[in-house]
Amino acid sequence: MRRRGPFQRTVAWTLLVALLAGACATRNVPPIGAGGQPFRPEADERQLWARAEKEEETLLRRARPLEDPLLEEYLARLADRLLPDAVRAAGGPGIRVGVLRDPTLNAFALPNGRIYVHTGLLARLENEAQLATILGHELTHVTHRHALRFTRDARNKQILYTVLGMAASIGIAAAAGGRAEAGDRVGAAVLSQTANAVLGLGLQLAALAAINGYGRELEREADAEGLARVVHAGYDPREAPKVFKLLMEESKDRGPIETFFFGSHPRLAERWESMDELVRTRYAALAGAPGRVTTTEEFERRLRPVVRENALLDIRAGRFALARRQLDRVLAVAPRDPVAHLYYGDLHRLQAQRARSAAEKAEHAARALEHYERAAALDPAFPDPHRQLGFLYYQQHDRARARAAFERYLALKPDAPDAARIREYLVELDR
Repeated sequence: MRRRGPFQRTVAWTLLVALLAGACATRNVPPIGAGGQPFRPEADERQLWARAEKEEETLLRRARPLEDPLLEEYLARLADRLLPDAVRAAGGPGIRVGVLRDPTLNAFALPNGRIYVHTGLLARLENEAQLATILGHELTHVTHRHALRFTRDARNKQILYTVLGMAASIGIAAAAGGRAEAGDRVGAAVLSQTANAVLGLGLQLAALAAINGYGRELEREADAEGLARVVHAGYDPREAPKVFKLLMEESKDRGPIETFFFGSHPRLAERWESMDELVRTRYAALAGAPGRVTTTEEFERRLRPVVRENALLDIRAGRFALARRQLDRVLAVAPRDPVAHLYYGDLHRLQAQRARSAAEKAEHAARALEHYERAAALDPAFPDPHRQLGFLYYQQHDRARARAAFERYLALKPDAPDAARIREYLVELDR
């Protein structure tokens, strides 16, 4: 039997989403809490929630959540601050915010109230008001029931857009997979692991939320309502348009594959302009007013580890310029962070491996050595710098130092997953 190609599979997915809306379904979907009425989900909406829960479980078996309870608690409090009282009184899906280890710029909300933000997007934000802008947008998708509105209307106006968008995504994923088979691991790595999982597993609602989007009308509504919530929560509205400007500027360093996933440059420009106009007109009197919040100490404290860990993801993807900016940001605030120095050592070590000249290779190797030694000195109980030093000394044929570094690593971490491999290096060094 001939297997269906990506485009045909995408058509099937989209039609399935469309058919889930009952024959008598209406597009009249008021926001949760409208008119002060208690919220009672309709039958097709309950089906969407159930499907979203199953898709989430499937996705989390392939995606990589960032386990940070303090960060999740902070994001939950911020989301609750942005939730309108009318929505809270009416009831509805419980709002939960999670973080995915993914260096691409993205955030998405499932109809069951689950919001996910990529580390790549969190690491790019500059302050809490910008973070509130992202969460306000995603919260609006949930409380205004955009998934239900979209699926009910999919058969009439949105099917072609959805099919083309998802098919293009799958085509890009296939192209990236082909590059990986050809040996271009860096080019393939730029494709979001989350997007690969969503597309590869055929998760329709997640693809709609995270890749395709709900269409220009509903995205614009989420921007405007999200900004209103940001203002109501006491934040400076001038920070909201900056989010989209940051994304536009960042797209220049990230390439066309990732640009697709968080929106094309023209779409970002349009959203920046519309948000900027709202700030200059509707919220002009509040922009920069006394008492308006831009950021907090907790934002800096909770986001610093995210910036650092996302830098490692960009290092592994070969995006060294992006990683360097993030590590510089961390070290500017915490110059004695041993993990940041370890990652900076990894950055230079990989650059040394790809250097085009002996002089460039030697320079990066020396910088890697400097950062590894700095990490080890800052935290003598931290085993990983000694492992990396061992490999670096080994490559430089410095047997005595390599042996000492490997032995120190095993002394600090005797049950390391790679302990057997390290012992093999020690046997070789003793010959």
